[in-house]
Amino acid sequence: MKKKLLVLVFMLISGIASAQFAIWEDDFDDAEASDWTFLDADGDAINWITRTNIQIDGNGVVTDGTFKVLGTYNIDMASGAPLGVEQKNWAIMPAVDLSYYAGNMQLILNAQKAIYDGPDNLYVYVSTTDTDLKSFTQIGVLELTRVSTLDAEFKDYTLDISQFAGKTQVYFAFLNAPNFVVGYEIDKVSITATSLGLKDLQGKKEIALKQNPVENDLQLELNSTLNEEEIALKIYNTAGVLVKESKYNKTGITVGNLSGGVYFLVIEYGDAVEKIKFIKK
Repeated sequence: MKKKLLVLVFMLISGIASAQFAIWEDDFDDAEASDWTFLDADGDAINWITRTNIQIDGNGVVTDGTFKVLGTYNIDMASGAPLGVEQKNWAIMPAVDLSYYAGNMQLILNAQKAIYDGPDNLYVYVSTTDTDLKSFTQIGVLELTRVSTLDAEFKDYTLDISQFAGKTQVYFAFLNAPNFVVGYEIDKVSITATSLGLKDLQGKKEIALKQNPVENDLQLELNSTLNEEEIALKIYNTAGVLVKESKYNKTGITVGNLSGGVYFLVIEYGDAVEKIKFIKK
């Protein structure tokens, strides 16, 4: 499972200001989804599960494919017979913190219908409070289509979620249509954004760099009211990849092993986050 909450660049690096960057993703490669919430609202003990995708062979027999997916189905896997119960299965993503980000944001589902048939809708809901179903509101419908009978046909389905940029706790959820055919299979879920929020770039100015550019040890100046033991530090490169993290240390953070270039220091203390751009010599 790959999950990332990445710090983005807002018009700081020439030529990439309008690009979309992945800020969160889950690909189910290790068949692990314990931080998701799955709710079997129809009560038949059939729900979303992690497994390999299903294939229909030339004889019409259900077999295992090679993609590791999150799926929900309305057939008995042993016999292929319909379950006889109208499925109502919820897959709720872990809470995502979108408070760092601004601009255009997209929820991207790389998914397929489990077998060839007509289109099936997958409903997308959101909550900014918790995983109680009463708190969710529908925000979109993704129409999954498939033209291939035998081959896997995963493709991206995209929903604009720009309205939730800046929110600190967002739960996205997927709900099957009541009359879907056989199943839905999700290979990867990702969220992209175009920019870092302006307020976050400005920060609270509780922390400053003692030097910039920096060669070996990045040292900080702290507001005297801050508790040093509560400060966590993370360094990201301009692609949004975490390259170093540590607790605060008065002697500084060793960055001598980093390549020269532009980086972003993210400082977390309590409920606050500051982000500072620096240059490594």
